[in-house]
Amino acid sequence: MQQLDQIVPLLEQDTLTNITLLKMIEAYEASIISKLIRDSESSQWGLLLLLPVEAYPYDQQTYPGTDFIVFVAYTEQSLLPELLQAVPAGSRLVFKLQKEEYREQLARYYELEQARAYISYTCQDELTGSSAQQHKGLRHEDVVKQEALAEELLPLLCSNGYTPEELHGYFAAGAYAFVIYREGEAAAGCFIFCNYNEVWEIAGVHTRERWRGQGLARQLVAAALEHLQQGGLRPRYHVLETNTASIGLAESLGLRPFMKLTHHTMRRPTAERQ
Repeated sequence: MQQLDQIVPLLEQDTLTNITLLKMIEAYEASIISKLIRDSESSQWGLLLLLPVEAYPYDQQTYPGTDFIVFVAYTEQSLLPELLQAVPAGSRLVFKLQKEEYREQLARYYELEQARAYISYTCQDELTGSSAQQHKGLRHEDVVKQEALAEELLPLLCSNGYTPEELHGYFAAGAYAFVIYREGEAAAGCFIFCNYNEVWEIAGVHTRERWRGQGLARQLVAAALEHLQQGGLRPRYHVLETNTASIGLAESLGLRPFMKLTHHTMRRPTAERQ
């Protein structure tokens, strides 16, 4: 990727808000097309990233027929028209946007339809104060932490859409599983992995149907939070906006939303873009 040494420090000025862009750059640097505009006099900047959809299995499955996933970040909206010149004409696009103002500005150039939205949660003040106390007092002695990915866990963790290949990759890079066993089977589980630098994702939270209603998922996430706190790491809990149960779990443990990532499909360019 061109100008990587300039792009990453700009996004790291607000790592949590720009976490998706940073992760995509880290994972798909060789595939991403970038356009960076910088004004040295005013310190304003703008960035557009194009990720070919075939580079990312999730997008291939979720948005078939799409050419590029588009990400933007900027400090001045007047830079947007120049950034959009980097989008190949006639491309079929999906925009993943971390700020509502980006959607509002892009609506001048494209007719967009929201496909889905995800809310990202984290702890306030590095897991100190009331946020920490809300999960520290929760019993989770039944939770087993595992550094290796046991084959028996694959069906459980794959229930949330992860592929075995993805999971093996995460664990090869240092992920951990948290599991509660009941009657000899993995009744509930989740895993954590490094999303970007000190930010670690709590993912794949799932309880088998016959064990639901016992608060097992809450115990798992509490144990994961405590593990991350002890390591001085920042948690990220990323949940579909319509998953009210998972949102309730996050908020019951003192987690607070810091960003909503919205996905928008493009129907067609507006007259202004044409």
